[in-house]
Amino acid sequence: MTIATPAPAPSRRRTATRARLLDAAAEVFAEKGLGAATVDDLAAAAGFTRGAFYSNFSTKDDLFYALFEQLSEQMVGLVRDGVELAPELDLSGIGTILDRIRPHARTWYLIQTEYLLAALRHPDAGRQYLAHRNRFEQEVAEVITEALRRLGRRPTMPIGQLTEILCSLYLRSVAVRTITDPAGLPADQVLGETIPGVLLGLSEPV
Repeated sequence: MTIATPAPAPSRRRTATRARLLDAAAEVFAEKGLGAATVDDLAAAAGFTRGAFYSNFSTKDDLFYALFEQLSEQMVGLVRDGVELAPELDLSGIGTILDRIRPHARTWYLIQTEYLLAALRHPDAGRQYLAHRNRFEQEVAEVITEALRRLGRRPTMPIGQLTEILCSLYLRSVAVRTITDPAGLPADQVLGETIPGVLLGLSEPV
């Protein structure tokens, strides 16, 4: 019996290169879109050559999928930390917790919209999108469940449906804020009043 040798861990330099490509890709894809962005655009934005790009990602789409996964984990992680680190949690604090992701909201909205458009046009992208989206919503559902537990409440509908409602509501608020004044009322109202209100209305005391 042959024991497989574990693949070597990526070098520190390669890890740093990959991280820079992902950081640059967020801005390029958000501003140009998945279709218009080129490998040259992505490599140049990160300060690398095409060779460095292809040493880390096989295609532009591979980079995009990795970026979506990274942003998803980042967004969920920020909210999860807010819930777990809050010494006491009440409905008025939900908006404050969601405010943690405000700096990343516009980029997140644009990237996930690009992904959705690609999924609608191309079956392969559609399958990838559904897999990524399901993982994301499952993680969000876990955070919502924990938040409700700390509030002494439980959902009055399947947690998956509640998660979809809250995610859709938040994304709509991001779109409105992006189009209007970034510091305007719509997002503040959704974060501070509407989302906590929906959470209250669709849950009950334990």
